[in-house]
Amino acid sequence: MNENTKVKTIISDKPYSLPIEMRPLWRICLIVISLAVVSRDKRYLDVKKVNILVWMLIRRARWTEYESFLHDHTKDIPLVSVDTAMYKAVEFAIAKEFVTLDAGRVYMTKNADDLYSLLTENGIMEAEITYLTKNGRKLTGLKVKELMGGLL
Repeated sequence: MNENTKVKTIISDKPYSLPIEMRPLWRICLIVISLAVVSRDKRYLDVKKVNILVWMLIRRARWTEYESFLHDHTKDIPLVSVDTAMYKAVEFAIAKEFVTLDAGRVYMTKNADDLYSLLTENGIMEAEITYLTKNGRKLTGLKVKELMGGLL
């Protein structure tokens, strides 16, 4: 490459839409509502449980399938996989002090409480919160083990 070659940078004002599933703040909100609704006063959940809850919340079209499994209406185990984007969201949430991570558990912080209050006061993620309220506590350790293929 010639040292005298000039590179012209072009910056466009054209918006580039990023799918909601890839937006870290959206995933952080899903993590926070999962912690707030499912853990209640405990204020923490196992990281595997958080992963499964967020996986389920993202896949709204399959909510009835997950609900049937959680409530023991079916023995068919729905697909749940490792979601690397969720782990990145946890890293961002830690960096922004929404959560802490210790011994495989994700803990809520004061910032998470504030975010959860903001979401509920403004009617944001109501369907997800309702779904978690109805089904989240049904995700027991045994259900986590079944969903993870017997691995814990």
